[in-house]
Formats: sequence, structure tokens, C-alpha cells
Amino acid sequence: MRIGIFTDTYYPLISGVVTSITTLEEELIRRGHEVYIFTTELDEKLKNKPNICYFSGVKVPTEKLKSFRISFRLHKKVKEIKKYNLDIIHIQTEFSMARLGILAGKKYHIPVIYTLHTLYEDYLQYISRTIDKLFHKKLLHTLASALIGPINKQAAIKIVPTRKVLQHVSKYSLSGDIRVVPTGLDFNKFTDKKVNKEEVNALKAELGINEDDFVFLSIGRVSDEKSLDKVVKSFSSVKDKNAVLVIIGDGPALPELKKYSKSLGLTDDNIKFLGFIEWKNIVKYYQIGDLFVNASVTETQGLTYLESIICGTPLLCQKDECLDDVILEGVNGFYFNGEQGLENKMNYFLEHKEEAYALKDNTINSIEKFTKEAFSTEIINIYIDAIEKSKIKTHKYITGLKKHNRTKKHNRTKKNITGLKNNLNF
Repeated sequence: MRIGIFTDTYYPLISGVVTSITTLEEELIRRGHEVYIFTTELDEKLKNKPNICYFSGVKVPTEKLKSFRISFRLHKKVKEIKKYNLDIIHIQTEFSMARLGILAGKKYHIPVIYTLHTLYEDYLQYISRTIDKLFHKKLLHTLASALIGPINKQAAIKIVPTRKVLQHVSKYSLSGDIRVVPTGLDFNKFTDKKVNKEEVNALKAELGINEDDFVFLSIGRVSDEKSLDKVVKSFSSVKDKNAVLVIIGDGPALPELKKYSKSLGLTDDNIKFLGFIEWKNIVKYYQIGDLFVNASVTETQGLTYLESIICGTPLLCQKDECLDDVILEGVNGFYFNGEQGLENKMNYFLEHKEEAYALKDNTINSIEKFTKEAFSTEIINIYIDAIEKSKIKTHKYITGLKKHNRTKKHNRTKKNITGLKNNLNF
């Protein structure tokens, strides 16, 4: 198949959405399909790649949305899609490239698939905290109708990553054929990069962490909706001096989070802000953790959870529906509820470290269903279903058109005969 993936976020941006897209792209190509990426976000090094179609865009003028771009004059740009002779369009955004995908699907009669990656109700604060507070439901409905409504109308099949998202689709103007397909990961990209204990200890020493320190680890975007302030607050109350909290990632909330940690009396000795770490080096940073901590309830799937498990670091996470199929309590991780619950669990595991250590060797076997192979197989089957749906729809349309034309021709013939008879009688 010739597959077009339409996205407003792509490499070098690091996010769960980009990971999902690149994993799918690589696996589809490995299976012999032709994949084309249509995007407004691109590393300069990739602009000459033959399967990349880059559309320039204007950056959104706000710090918290600085990674997004808006592309204009899409009705003219849609002509560029024709030369790729696509069999399927897979929209993985709600913004400029989604509009382009819709236009191309309509103009060239290409079946459209859509994946909803994000629950936007937790991100409305980026537009305006005041407006979000006063008109949250109305604002969500308006944006969902404007952004997702047109995609829903054009897409033959809609995809969500978890049952949690499926329960919210009515808020997002999604209806019809909706399927749950969790994103899979390339396990080998992590297992092949794992390092031995000596190298892990060497990295700890480099970071100023003692070999016997117990490390709570967080990796991901540092933004308000990730609730890292709750993690920091709970950690500030732990009683063990050999506990360290390591936060890896960048984002708009990082400066305030650093200030907040200092106001709680935390120092560079017990909390480490490492900023952005290149993906090629991330595995050994996962390995320094004894428990991966996350208090967010805004994830649709949370690929960092899976990455941590593959790397052998068990989870300590806020109870959330997106983790129902991920965490097997006591096997690959543990749940907590609220800030006090997190503080209690942190203190508990600092007193019973062996319980966390015991899970390290079992984690990867618990998530075999999240492989890239299982993920791509599900998606390919959906593409085939969408193409079949399109054929049936086209067949019905053509049949209806032929019937309409026959009826119209019959009526015209009947009218002509009647007119001829009238003329003869006259």
C-alpha cells in the first residue's frame, strides 16, 4: 500500500505522538509498504528524504505551544498530494495537516483513517486559564466540533489508544466505527542499548548519586498537566536521606518547578533536574531508576510507562484508566492515589526496597502485547477495512447514479413519446 501519514508533530520533537508515528512508519516500511509523511514540523536534515513532504508553517506565538505550526493556503497545497497516488490517508493531528488530509481525501477519493492521541480538556488552560475556568465545557465542545468534527465526518475508521479515551469520545465529536489500538514499541531499540550494572553505577556517580541511593525517576515533558509539582511535594516529605528524585525532560513548567522544589527545601543533592536527554542515550537513564514515578491523569496511553518497563524499571503511578492494561500490581509496578498516597508509597518502598528491586527482572514479560509487530498488524487490518468500505461506498454511489440516470432517461423518453403523441393527435 501507499500510505500517507498527516501530522503536525514529527522529529526532532520528542513526544508520545511522534514515537507512535515513527514506530508505525518504520514497521510499515519494514513490511514492504510505501509510507509518506506530510508535516509542518521537521529537522533540516530530513527535508531531502524522498518520503517526507514538508509544508512550511508559522509558529504559534505562545511559549507553551511553541512547538506547533500553522500552515496556510491548504486548498492550493492539496494539489501536491496527487502525485503520491495514495491508497490510504492516516490523519494523526487535528490542525493544519488534518485539514490537508481531509481535502486530499475528498478531492482524490482516498479513504481516511484518524487517530485521536490527545484528550484536550486538560490542555485548554494553554489558551487561557480564566476562559478555561469559566467556560470549560463550552470551550471543549466548540474546539472539538471545529477541529475534530470535520475529521470524524471524513474518516471511515477512527482509532483511540486506550479504553480510557474510548469512554471520552462523545466529548470530542467522534462517532461511527471507533477501534482501540494501543501504540506498540520496538523493544529491541531499548533492550539492545541496555548497559551493565557497572555502567549504571558510573552514570550515577557522574550525576552525583551514590551507588546505594534509591532513585525515584521521572522522564517526559515538563508541563503543568503532568502534575510533577505533586511528585516534588510528596518527595519533599520522605524521611530517607538516601532517596533521590531525578527529573529528565524539558518543557514550559520547568523553571517554576525548579523554584518550587527550592521553596520546599530540596537541594541539588536530593533532586536532579537533568533537562533534555537525547533519545539515543535515554535507556541508561531509565536504568538508574529504582521506581519510575508519574502523577499525571492526562495521559491517553503514556509510552514512557512502557519504555520504563522494557528497561527494567518498575512503575509507581497515580491510578488512572490508561494504565489498566499496563500495570500489573506487584508484577511490574504499583499504584497510588493522591499526593498523600504517593508520599506514603515512597516512604514504604524506602523501608522495603527489596520489593521494588524484586520486580526489575520481571517487567518486560508483562507487556508483550505492546510490541511494534502487534501494533502494525492491527493498523494494516484497519487500512484494509477502510479501503473495502470505500469500495462498497463507491459501488453504491455508482449504482445509485446509474439508477438515477436510467430513471431520468426513461422519464425523458416517456415525456418525448407523450409529446409526440400529442403532436400527432393535434
